[in-house]
Amino acid sequence: MLVLARLLLAQLCLLIPGSLRAALAQAQLPSYRAGSLVIEAPWSRATPGAVRVASGYMRITNNGSDADRLVGGTAAVAGGFTVHETTNVDGVARMRHLESGLLIRPGETVELKPGGLHGMLLDLRQPLKEGDLVKGTLVFEKAGAVTIEYRVMGVGAQSAGGHGQHHSH
Repeated sequence: MLVLARLLLAQLCLLIPGSLRAALAQAQLPSYRAGSLVIEAPWSRATPGAVRVASGYMRITNNGSDADRLVGGTAAVAGGFTVHETTNVDGVARMRHLESGLLIRPGETVELKPGGLHGMLLDLRQPLKEGDLVKGTLVFEKAGAVTIEYRVMGVGAQSAGGHGQHHSH
């Protein structure tokens, strides 16, 4: 009976639209607290062997009454961590280091995602492999340091719930 129930559940899951499956998967990812900040669903992409950098993505919500700032971090597999922003100017993607960090205003949720704000994991000591969990820390100006784990998704993932390139139709 239990086997039949699991089989039915697996078949039902196939009927759920991809975007909903991704949202459900992301909802199961861990969240972390640092003072009044909530860090949700940290993730990164798998990297080919020779690549020495990766990006860290997540959502950060400030539930407090004062602004805070993401000023740094670490990752167990990287020699450094910086905060960057990618912008598109005349069809050309440009990335810049946010030297003063990332401001998170009271009541604001900031999403670090592909093509926008992100953490840069520098000088990788080993490739990131899909399915790995990578320990790290985030350092905030007021809330201090918080230990997190990045879930490593596929090379082309567009979110913590995605396992490949997102295509619109």
